[in-house]
Amino acid sequence: MRHHPARRRSVAALAGAATLALAGCTAGGSQGGEPSGDDGEAPSGGTLTVSTSFVINSIDPGQVYEATGALAVHAMYDTLVTFEGSDVTTPVPLLAESWEANDDATEFTFTLRDDVTFSDGSELTAQDVAFSINRLHNLAGSPSVTVEGLSAAAPSDDVVVVTSETPNPNVPTILAMPAAGVLNSEEATANGATDAEDAATTDSATAFLDGASLGSGPYVLDSFDPASEIVLTANPEYWGDAPEFDRVVIQNTEAQNQKLAIERADGAMIALDLSGRLLDGLAEGLQTSASQDTFYFVTLHQDPAVSEVTSNPEFVQALRASIDYAGLAALFGEDARPAAGMVPTAFPGALSEDEVQVQDLDAAADHLAASGLTDPTVSLMFPAMTYRGVDLATIATKIQNDAAQAGITIELDPQPIAAFLDAQSAGNVAFRFSPQSLNYPVASSLVNNFAPGQPSAMRSGWSADLASPEMIAAGDAVTASIDPDEQVTAMQEWQRLLNAESPFITLAYNSGTVVATADLSGADYSPAGWQVDLRAVGRG
Repeated sequence: MRHHPARRRSVAALAGAATLALAGCTAGGSQGGEPSGDDGEAPSGGTLTVSTSFVINSIDPGQVYEATGALAVHAMYDTLVTFEGSDVTTPVPLLAESWEANDDATEFTFTLRDDVTFSDGSELTAQDVAFSINRLHNLAGSPSVTVEGLSAAAPSDDVVVVTSETPNPNVPTILAMPAAGVLNSEEATANGATDAEDAATTDSATAFLDGASLGSGPYVLDSFDPASEIVLTANPEYWGDAPEFDRVVIQNTEAQNQKLAIERADGAMIALDLSGRLLDGLAEGLQTSASQDTFYFVTLHQDPAVSEVTSNPEFVQALRASIDYAGLAALFGEDARPAAGMVPTAFPGALSEDEVQVQDLDAAADHLAASGLTDPTVSLMFPAMTYRGVDLATIATKIQNDAAQAGITIELDPQPIAAFLDAQSAGNVAFRFSPQSLNYPVASSLVNNFAPGQPSAMRSGWSADLASPEMIAAGDAVTASIDPDEQVTAMQEWQRLLNAESPFITLAYNSGTVVATADLSGADYSPAGWQVDLRAVGRG
């Protein structure tokens, strides 16, 4: 297969854990750009203010995994391909002007544009691309799972060859993710970066890259405070059309304050956490863009050494049957729906509404009796935060109340987001609740993360040895599918088996939403991971 645009696109046409703190809720318009003075023309320059509840650990592309970091990194670092607006079905060229794959989807050859420079004015070459992809893989950080089995080589200055150990038609989509952003390899190496196989222990560049950007994107880093603010400025050496704004300020702002601020703003402001009930009564004139791309779920650890209760398969099924899925989804607002499986409705592979899970207290009682447990008590850890307009404590309390109807006692254990993420990574939490988005916008990415033995599964002690042969075979069928329709069918069967035997209970789907002032264009919500493409946001 070969992908080649009819003509080169201008960049302007290509829309392609941290501390929570209250930020000031001054109106964003007070920081907006001044009118140009040209009759009938939209003003340019000025500041775009983006308000969001920070979830961020790093802005090193090789380490970026959380939503706020992906938002900023996507604006500073170009990738081989990208997506336009809210459409994540078709990758489009960015650094690569064309690409082709071999017949079994194990080798992808990308041909680069010849006019790309980094923010220091130096030329971007295929060696920089290969270095960045291989470093991402060898760092073995959280985002490295997206490129598991991939390696890159640069046979010439303008050609990159990416090889996959297994057939994988989704390689271009994976390489659109912010974590695959291309670094200036010479400068990165000079500051401690390496793409060697031992990069996980020898690379020391993350601290430097949290203070400086080495990309070729339309914006460069001015300052980064993970507790309060990220400031980007326009890249004066940008190889494409100049971005609309001179400055972008990403503020850490509690969701309720986001609503107040954007309703008072007189222009050039975006809010990223006004979903669910926070959209009720939103002031007229503001524009919204949304996609149901997030699922909320609980995980029960399968190692008896961690918990004799949560590792009991009959207990898992008792809890699963006790949940009032429809009532729980209603807490998220009208854009939410009860979950059928793990794949949100934004992506091909979601189960139909006919398969939505329902509460069955009789079945819960039967499973609890079969478990042999009497009056079980478990502690539910969750991040103490409002996510996308919903207080997660409200959801945890609903789970607690539903389980109580089945004779299960749940004690709530809210934790600061940083403490929750650390505990989750350590892999010894018996019972936890959190929201989850896809690593990249293809449903099969969930198999790479949640199948028995994969990273997220292992954080819950769910090894391949504990799964049925049918469960293993269903995951293999997904990863072996090259045909998109066959992969969708395989994903649906995989989710049905997850519901039957996995330690994951998917509760509801909710939408990510971008709310923007009326003067902005291109403020489309993207399920790709960066939420809104800052490089595509303009006026008019």
